[in-house]
Amino acid sequence: MKVLLVASEAVPFAKTGGLGDVAGSLPRALRQRGVDARVLVPKYQGIAPEYRREMLHLGSCSVPVSWRRQYGGVDYLQYQGVPFYFLDNEYYFKRDGYYGYFDDAERFAFFSRAVPEVLGALEFYPDIIHCHDWQTALVLLYLKEFYPHIPAKTVFTVHNLKYQGRFTHWILHNILGLG
Repeated sequence: MKVLLVASEAVPFAKTGGLGDVAGSLPRALRQRGVDARVLVPKYQGIAPEYRREMLHLGSCSVPVSWRRQYGGVDYLQYQGVPFYFLDNEYYFKRDGYYGYFDDAERFAFFSRAVPEVLGALEFYPDIIHCHDWQTALVLLYLKEFYPHIPAKTVFTVHNLKYQGRFTHWILHNILGLG
């Protein structure tokens, strides 16, 4: 079985709470049970230089964000036996911290839309895409709406119901490209 965990943070690269712990440790536990588990997270500015130096660039793609397209680079690093992929886009992720920006809706809509777009660059086609918290919730919608040819099953885990990623309705068309 092949599983791609998609999260906005994962230890040791980015952590604000329990989500980072789970996304960093769950893939190791799955791999110990024979599951080919891998992780995709944003390539934040705050990732330690020693990890950045070890990353290999795998490729890039053009990611639709409503009426425009944005660069999506994919870097790779194996850490403690787990393959980690990092979605690179300096406009969205070259910032201090991870959350609390005026454009968080757009940043994580981009991240979610990039997931199916970068599968080819990863050369990894998961049986299951496991999404974590609101920052990746749109992956499930995008797969259904724009990528029905991708046969992966999906799992969605809420780590903290307090954080829901609530935004105004105008993002449906302007950011998500949905009616």
